Amino acid sequence: MDPETRYLVDEYVLPFGLRLAIALAIFYLGRLLARALLRGLALAMERSDFDVSVRKFLGDVMYAVMMIAVIIAALDTLGVRTTAVIAVLGAAGLAIGLALQGSLSNCAAGVMLIVLRPYRVGDVVVIGKYGGRVDAIRVFQTTVITADNREIQIPNGQIIAAPIENLTSLRRRRIDLVVHVPEVGDIGAVKQLLEGVVAADARVLATPAPSVEVAWVTDAGVRLVLRPWTDASAYDAVAAETMEKVRAAMAGAGLRFTISLPQAA
Repeated sequence: MDPETRYLVDEYVLPFGLRLAIALAIFYLGRLLARALLRGLALAMERSDFDVSVRKFLGDVMYAVMMIAVIIAALDTLGVRTTAVIAVLGAAGLAIGLALQGSLSNCAAGVMLIVLRPYRVGDVVVIGKYGGRVDAIRVFQTTVITADNREIQIPNGQIIAAPIENLTSLRRRRIDLVVHVPEVGDIGAVKQLLEGVVAADARVLATPAPSVEVAWVTDAGVRLVLRPWTDASAYDAVAAETMEKVRAAMAGAGLRFTISLPQAA
């Protein structure tokens, strides 16, 4: 080998080859480490009951971030000026972020909903003017199925900024039945009649105990509020059937009455 060729090999080829080997090693080991960290993150989120969609989304984002760091480290070892690469990535990220500002807001809100857990899949909720059963919690929107079987897609950004009424998270609910009796001689007898109606229903909880309270009394009659407790899943059925049973009991006693359910849901 002539001196000039040896000089080129010693000064350029061997150092570049060494840097290339180190860069490839950094890329390979970095990818293995990123995948191992991703598996640990996925296992931790699975144990925490994170939504599948959010687990996948966060996993993809974390893997992309780690791989970008690995690639930049490998390029830097190879001798490539990474400051320009970082500047280009930053500018591209800013442009994409501005273009997808609304979507990113919904995505961030979706992650917050999964972390804070104001509702879960299967819960019955009222969000703004929409009410129904939560069918899915996705990255960008929540799917709600209404009682009349309509599918509503609500952007997560709107949900996180609005009051959320969860009707099933506490597992039991109180039914408020307002019974107006225009003519009554013995209020105590009417109260016992109403108490007997709910006491005969096995779905009515013993604790808290059902109650019958006098809301107001005038010369036009008396208004009573019957308040039995039941499981949240049985609320609609118990409320409807209790009204039917109250009607039958009041009619059997020869009393005139009206019944309303002000908190029907």
